[in-house]
Amino acid sequence: MTLKQLRYLIAIAEAGSFSAAARRAYIAQPALSRQIGLLESELEMQLLERQHDGVALTDAGRRLYEVARSVVQKLDSVKDELTSTRGDPKGHVSISIPATASALLLPAIIARAAEKFPSITLTICDGLTREGGQAIELGKVDFGVVPNAEELEHVAAEPIFIEDLYWVGMGSQGLHGDPITLAEAGATRLVMAPRALHLRRRIEQAAMEAGVVLNVAYEQQSAPGIASLVRSGLAATISNWPPLADLLEPTEARQIVEPCITRTVSIAYSVHKPLSFAASCMRDLVHGLLVEAVREGRWRGSLIERTADEDQAREQATGTSS
Repeated sequence: MTLKQLRYLIAIAEAGSFSAAARRAYIAQPALSRQIGLLESELEMQLLERQHDGVALTDAGRRLYEVARSVVQKLDSVKDELTSTRGDPKGHVSISIPATASALLLPAIIARAAEKFPSITLTICDGLTREGGQAIELGKVDFGVVPNAEELEHVAAEPIFIEDLYWVGMGSQGLHGDPITLAEAGATRLVMAPRALHLRRRIEQAAMEAGVVLNVAYEQQSAPGIASLVRSGLAATISNWPPLADLLEPTEARQIVEPCITRTVSIAYSVHKPLSFAASCMRDLVHGLLVEAVREGRWRGSLIERTADEDQAREQATGTSS
């Protein structure tokens, strides 16, 4: 069994026919058929079933395909790692970000990565916090930006900043009104995300601890749905800052106090999937973008300062600097 044969099996399985796979692999079809025949003879089992419209994997072929995909991906990853050590990070990096921060982070990550790391291929998944957390726990992404890292299992998390939450609704004080107490905010007619989402749970936890009853009149999962009710004056909402950029006009945002409601935003990754060199470079890039967003007021919160010793230890561990 050779690596070449495994690559050919993958090509056939994904192309669905010998002829299509031969074109993709730049090999003559008879030569491709011969290599698969040799592989089946060595294993003494049939891997492919010839059909009138192509080929299909047998049970044994499907299992070997899964193993082959894993082996080839790992070998390609090692090759990328060796290339990266020459100063040009290379490979595929997958990142999850909260849907509420997508408009803020997605263009910035793509543009900055294209400028600094042109050899890195990116996949960026923006979705609900719950989905992002699960992707990180299961190692489906290399790392993610999450506000609920403390709820995740088997992850390493680097806290970046503490974000504030705001009441947003129709008002007469302009875009940035005076602070509002949680009791005052809770007494207004509210539209909130479902309890399955971390933001809703964090708000309700703070309300319960303060003895405040929230007047939740509507539940909407989508940001556009929440925004439509707020803009119409039917309800107010409680939100972190990024979504407010599109929600403010003609509403006002007031920071919640007594007590303040905050969340810690972190970069996290599975301890079972250590960061590759390319992923470490992207992690530092995203870290820098988050710090910029907070310092420039595009994501309201307070940075968690790292010590010089922490920075030095991180640079030695990853071979990068942020």
